[in-house]
Amino acid sequence: MATEKEQLLCNFGEWITFITDLAHYNERFWNQSVALGKWSVREVAAHILRWDEYFYEEAILKVQAGLPLTVKHLHYDEFNEKAKTYGKSTSIVELVREAISIRERIIDTIAHLTDEQYGAAYVDADGHAFEAGQYLKDFIWHDRHHLEQIKRMLHFRIEEMSLNGWPALQTVVYDGWLLRLAEGYTKRSNSINPVFGHTLGLDAKIRSCEELYECKGVRSVFKITPFIQPTSLDEELASRGYELIDRTIVMTIHLSEIPSPSHADIWLEQEATESWLDAAMVFNQLSDEQRSTTRKMLEQSPLVKCCAILHDNGIPVACGYGVIEDGWIGLYDIVTDPNYRNRGFGEQLVLHLLQWGKERGATEGYLLVVKDNAAANRLYDKIGYVPQYEYWYRAKK
Repeated sequence: MATEKEQLLCNFGEWITFITDLAHYNERFWNQSVALGKWSVREVAAHILRWDEYFYEEAILKVQAGLPLTVKHLHYDEFNEKAKTYGKSTSIVELVREAISIRERIIDTIAHLTDEQYGAAYVDADGHAFEAGQYLKDFIWHDRHHLEQIKRMLHFRIEEMSLNGWPALQTVVYDGWLLRLAEGYTKRSNSINPVFGHTLGLDAKIRSCEELYECKGVRSVFKITPFIQPTSLDEELASRGYELIDRTIVMTIHLSEIPSPSHADIWLEQEATESWLDAAMVFNQLSDEQRSTTRKMLEQSPLVKCCAILHDNGIPVACGYGVIEDGWIGLYDIVTDPNYRNRGFGEQLVLHLLQWGKERGATEGYLLVVKDNAAANRLYDKIGYVPQYEYWYRAKK
């Protein structure tokens, strides 16, 4: 069993894993603010880097050498402004390299402290107590605060792109909620997305949504994401008898890490052709009405898109849809003919779509997969997708 010191050092190393992953993202991502009026990603990275350097030099090295600590209370705003300036003027590659290097030095130095050195109570230059263990606890909390800001910014952008990637036919904006309608086909395009604020009374607002969907002959369904407003909405809907359905995982992948497809018999079209619609209809067991709705939904999308059909000896065996936005390719409606499953066709289809995205400038990918779809999850894990966040639906009974 790991000691407290070992566990703290492990947690302190989370920043290294996190910023190593961030290094894959483009400059636009690094220049984006983590929230309105907040620092950019590169400024956050420089902020953490500079504090690491300060405490390493003024405290951790002193503890190791048995010297008096020189760490003291600083003018935080001034220190942080200098860090932000450094972040803006330094390349992403260099920021990542320096951030990893200094954090590794801190971890290695503390790991090699004797139990006596690690557990001793020191006095900093201002006469305040300093302990290595408490330092780790404080900065683990500090790291996670900023990590969660970056994650939330990234996840919210993916959520926005997912709304665009599989469009609705109509969207009503109602007090910050998006009421999407697409003739009843798919919950994603026929649900209430409460992501952009909330000012009206909740009871009346829910009833107004229910009335609209009832008028359209569609069951009221709310998409519950980490971004719902108000945050109590899920509990409120549960208390009204709404059932929880379709827990879904949002997954991402860095396209620099994917292998090339090996199966060559692929059709890639920029629009939903009759052949693609026929394959999607058969594999997904769609009705004529659902096929027609799919066509209308995809035709109206202004984004760069790809409708793919994989063949085996000239026979369609898998199909799917990809859409590019802001350097990301989102995959939707990936399906293999039930008679041809467990033969690697789904994997080849996904790799072809991702390769198509790379050739058009995409560097990242995302998709949405139902949590209890074990076969699909195994496939996406194998390809290299990693989970980011989850959502589910609350449907009126």
